[in-house]
Amino acid sequence: MIMTDSKINKEQIKHLANLAQLELSDEELDKFSTQLSSILGYIDRIKDVTLSDIVKRNFKKVNTFREDEKPHEAGEHRGAILEAMSNTENDLLVVQKILNN
Repeated sequence: MIMTDSKINKEQIKHLANLAQLELSDEELDKFSTQLSSILGYIDRIKDVTLSDIVKRNFKKVNTFREDEKPHEAGEHRGAILEAMSNTENDLLVVQKILNN
């Protein structure tokens, strides 16, 4: 276990439990105090990282999209879709209302 000067005591755990509306036994208070202090110890290790330790990569932006070989004309399938729908009005699809306004 990593020891840190960022220890969390039982009173702080009780306060956090109260905020989260949790009831904790004394055993759980001890357990969580130890666990959270250990987690904070790992977080403290971030302070040891320097930017010179980071490997910088050059991510070149590349357009990964291809041009459409045979693009559809706008509205090309509109008639077929409207015919397939059971309920249409003024060349629009009519669907069931799902929101109450």
